Amino acid sequence: MASEVPPFTLDAPRYDQSTYYGRWKHFSDLVALSSFFVSDKQIDASKELIDNYKNGVLPKGSVTDAQLWDARRICECVFHPQTGEKLPMLFRMPAFVPVNIPICSGMVLAPPTLFNTIFWQWVNQSYNAGFNYANRNASGVDDTTAIAKAYASAVLISCGASVGLGKAVEHATFLGATARLALSRTVPFVAVAAAGAGNAVFMRLKELTEGIDVIDNEGVARGRSQNAGKQSLTQVAMTRVALPMPILLFPPFILEGLKKVNAMPKNRVGRVIAEVSVVTLCIWGAFPAAIALFPQYGTIAAKDLEPQFQQLTNSKGQLVKEFTYNKGI
Repeated sequence: MASEVPPFTLDAPRYDQSTYYGRWKHFSDLVALSSFFVSDKQIDASKELIDNYKNGVLPKGSVTDAQLWDARRICECVFHPQTGEKLPMLFRMPAFVPVNIPICSGMVLAPPTLFNTIFWQWVNQSYNAGFNYANRNASGVDDTTAIAKAYASAVLISCGASVGLGKAVEHATFLGATARLALSRTVPFVAVAAAGAGNAVFMRLKELTEGIDVIDNEGVARGRSQNAGKQSLTQVAMTRVALPMPILLFPPFILEGLKKVNAMPKNRVGRVIAEVSVVTLCIWGAFPAAIALFPQYGTIAAKDLEPQFQQLTNSKGQLVKEFTYNKGI
């Protein structure tokens, strides 16, 4: 039975963002394939529909709530929530899973040679850097030098950790062959988790040093807070650690289990299809599950902000006790 469509609004998401399930539903909609294959015509029509709704020029009963929610979903996938700029197609949320299928397949399935290890870690962090930048909190002014340093740092961390840990496991002769094999399968995850958190923090370091915009209960930006920036980046870093866990840890063990029960195809093409399918399912399940850990629009109590935010009042003279901020993805 189809779920009931709630009355449309621009003031709140369709699903309750105070619950994990509501956030998971929200992000699952945004990463769906239907969100990826949207044409420029659909994007323009959706933006026009939302603009008309904002301006109050939609004739009553001319469109349904379902159509308005769908238009809002498309706009949220395509346009940055702060700048309103159209995001590059490969850095939109619906592109994350399709783009990561070959990348994660390479990290998990390619023979662990020195070239393969460095190449796939570099490709992964290059894409992560672009995705993090496109979906950043856009309160501050971009610094090209800082962005380049952040990218280089993330690549060095991932490649260094991957190669270093791989060599360490390889030379851990005091461990049995089974233990070394199990540990070697965790190396891509550890490297990607460390670099992913570092990549996000380095790429968005200005949110920590200069702060991010905090919004009061009337939707008015009241200044920039370093404390809010710290909370936001901490949540982003935790997400980047959680995200690769099921993607890079589960497939090797799932595939090993399939081999033990003779469920893997015998021919090479069939094995490749099965391996990539397992990786794909893990990515598709992991992405919305990880980014739903925290709301995209976070909240922070006034008492946890700098002193200048703790006695602010709104237009009605009421003390603002809580602020919101755009965490980004």
